[in-house]
Amino acid sequence: MHPFISAIIVAVNEEACIRHIIHQLRQQDYQGQYEIILADGGSTDQTIDLAREDGIVVCSSPQKGKASQMNAAARIARGELLFFVHADMTLSPFTLTRMRDKLCEGYDGGGFANSFETHNDKIKQLGNWFNFRLFDRREQSDKGIFYGDNGIFVKKNVFEALQGFKEIPIMEDYDFSFRLHQSYRSIKIYEPEIIVSARRHIQAGFLLTRFQWVMIKKLYQLGVSPFLLARWYRDIR
Repeated sequence: MHPFISAIIVAVNEEACIRHIIHQLRQQDYQGQYEIILADGGSTDQTIDLAREDGIVVCSSPQKGKASQMNAAARIARGELLFFVHADMTLSPFTLTRMRDKLCEGYDGGGFANSFETHNDKIKQLGNWFNFRLFDRREQSDKGIFYGDNGIFVKKNVFEALQGFKEIPIMEDYDFSFRLHQSYRSIKIYEPEIIVSARRHIQAGFLLTRFQWVMIKKLYQLGVSPFLLARWYRDIR
């Protein structure tokens, strides 16, 4: 079985790396069909033009926000499997094939383990400290709950049954993967990893960024409005 896959790039003003992720997706060692869609959130730089020059389908959301962008792209996606990626990711050539393998094993979706391209040990260690993982070093993704930088993938019919991403300005990925894990079979793929950018940590500060991530999740779980939380998490682009 080689399901048709729709790889959806979520981006706003990513002219510096949009061609990199397109190249990563086009170099996949996958025997089935797949398409690449840019889910743009109102870029004002060359992101859209560069994607179109490379022959990529562009879906511009009427509303800015990752949830709106991903939902809009999912509606036009032709694939049986949706794969949401960020523009600053680096993928193994076997990423799509490993997702296919998990579908064949009966899973409905999931995400990948990840590492930061630089400062990985430092960032992961800070995550352990702020989450009080002194003895049990399992990450949230080990329990089937993912963020966008885990490369969330899901069957399209399951995505539709879950009514897609909740259109909130932050924590939409956490909310979706939580609902996916509750009602369907989800899995974390450990190999190959997805390599993600450390640019937010570098620009905003390592301690502040990790502290924000932990506190935003805790406050969201306590019922604090994501619209309020989003004010605390500025866009670095």
